[in-house]
Amino acid sequence: MYEAVELAIKKMQAAQTRLAEQLDLPAIEALIIVLEGLNHQNDDAFTQLNQENRKFVRQTLKESDFNALTPEQKRQVLQLVLVATMQEDQLQGNYQVTPDAIGMWVTFFVEAFLNPDQPSRVLDITAGSGNLLATVNLALQQRGDATTYYGVENDDTLITIASGVAALLGLDWQLDHQDALADTPDLTDQMDVVVADLPVGYYPQKLADGYQTEMTEGLTYVHHLLIEKVAQTLRPGGLGLLIVPAHLFESEQAPQLLKYFQSEDIYFQGFIQFSDKLFLDKKSSKALLMVQKPGADAVQAEPVMLAKAPDVGQKEENLNFVNQMQTWLSDNHLSH
Repeated sequence: MYEAVELAIKKMQAAQTRLAEQLDLPAIEALIIVLEGLNHQNDDAFTQLNQENRKFVRQTLKESDFNALTPEQKRQVLQLVLVATMQEDQLQGNYQVTPDAIGMWVTFFVEAFLNPDQPSRVLDITAGSGNLLATVNLALQQRGDATTYYGVENDDTLITIASGVAALLGLDWQLDHQDALADTPDLTDQMDVVVADLPVGYYPQKLADGYQTEMTEGLTYVHHLLIEKVAQTLRPGGLGLLIVPAHLFESEQAPQLLKYFQSEDIYFQGFIQFSDKLFLDKKSSKALLMVQKPGADAVQAEPVMLAKAPDVGQKEENLNFVNQMQTWLSDNHLSH
């Protein structure tokens, strides 16, 4: 079936290229029109095309046979087209799509933690284009979980894409277009699981709420503030699975973050580094941070899980790693 995936990508990109050329648009804006076309919606910009180009785009999208694909194949197509789009427009790192080699580990821990027989709530607090939330959603859907999904994103373009992705995959997400660090009383103490591929950089302003991770002088790293925000949104005993820089504890602001991890408001449960092969350079390498909100049956993990995930191709090592994780999760009340 890879041929079907390849065909869908090829046809979608052909339509995207024609739209970008004829309407003088960046690739990402042309992609939004493609997603709307696949959802049988007409973008205002689409009507600016002449009849010949409108016909070409419609016919090309029809030939993609996108709707004949399985939900997981659709997600793969959308992910690969998104990755190519980000590269073409040379968009900053915070726009990048979460790789499947990372998404699969996030999904593994979500599935281990959530009981499929109980309703749950999952939030992606920095939803971006929606690929990570889609990866988790499709896996839990296949398992039969009754889960409500939420996403927060402050970038107009990305939340538009996330909305299109959800619609094309037949997924029901409650998306909120706002700054994740803004006041979100409707999310506080509500979530069973929060996932996120956290943006990296400085938050441009001071926060009125008095975050423990906030620096007293100068600007604070946004991913530090978001870690604290995640703890606020979790229900007692809820789990945060956050993709963060691998050098999280090496920055000049790390002592402030570590001090927060020693507070009564959060359990620092694990830090799993991913293979350097997944990233362009060591500077951009990532890790999975696991935090839990105290309360319910949550306990401080003993030991805190500090590990490095094997390369994707190392089957035996991955099997051993999974077994090790399952034992640790069970020992620390982190699996259902």
